[in-house]
Amino acid sequence: MRDLTFSDGPMFQRLMSNREICRGIVQRILNTRISEVGNIVTEQTVEPRLGGHGVRMDAVLTSDGETYDVEMQTYRRGRVAKRLRYYQASLDVATLGKGSDYDRLPRTYVVFICTNDFLGTALPVSTLEISCIEQPSFDCGHDFRWVILDASKWSSLESGPLQRLLQFVDTGTAPHDDLLLSLISREMAAANADAAWKEEMMPFLTLEEDAKIQARISYEDGRAEGRAEGQQRMGALIQRLLADGRTEDLEAAASDPALCSRLCEEYGL
Repeated sequence: MRDLTFSDGPMFQRLMSNREICRGIVQRILNTRISEVGNIVTEQTVEPRLGGHGVRMDAVLTSDGETYDVEMQTYRRGRVAKRLRYYQASLDVATLGKGSDYDRLPRTYVVFICTNDFLGTALPVSTLEISCIEQPSFDCGHDFRWVILDASKWSSLESGPLQRLLQFVDTGTAPHDDLLLSLISREMAAANADAAWKEEMMPFLTLEEDAKIQARISYEDGRAEGRAEGQQRMGALIQRLLADGRTEDLEAAASDPALCSRLCEEYGL
């Protein structure tokens, strides 16, 4: 049984449930100071409306009246910008109670830590916000920011804490004098030494790895003529089920063609 890495879903969620690690990662990515983490929820499933498309968020935390959603993305799952848009909408709907004024929406950050350039900017850090085309300096007060990191481009960043974090995500190595990464390394070693936890996580990890393969196949098939349409549908279905946190349905569909067909119909695939 292989050791889990930082970018493996179960390991990432376990690390982000540690308040000190979670706060340190967010502070390093956003170059800000978080005084205290109020609440952390990992593997949170949000359904903006009954029967609508839900999302499973890796780690959502609150601090000082602000909300942070931090996602680990190791394979291409549709257009990243569209995913960011939907995650933002889902957070807003989940946060704002019925009848509440829009001013009660908290400042929100959605962060995607990617293992490759899934956005397409060829940059190690891409920060997206709303701006006025006619007057770029105008602040419309929307109070949200999206940050996409490409860990594979860590070497193009200036030397510093963020570069070391992305280097660790990409290579698994870090300098010994980096306190945050040393803490992460210790927590990962303890998790990988926990045989019971690893055995419990392996089914999810296997599904995640299968999804990466199917996602790659579906994208390759989409670019090449004459490839099997069934592979594209199955790849898309795996992506949708994983995004919604429906791992049990995904596992069952692997051996039940009828269920697979019903799920494809449910998602309009």
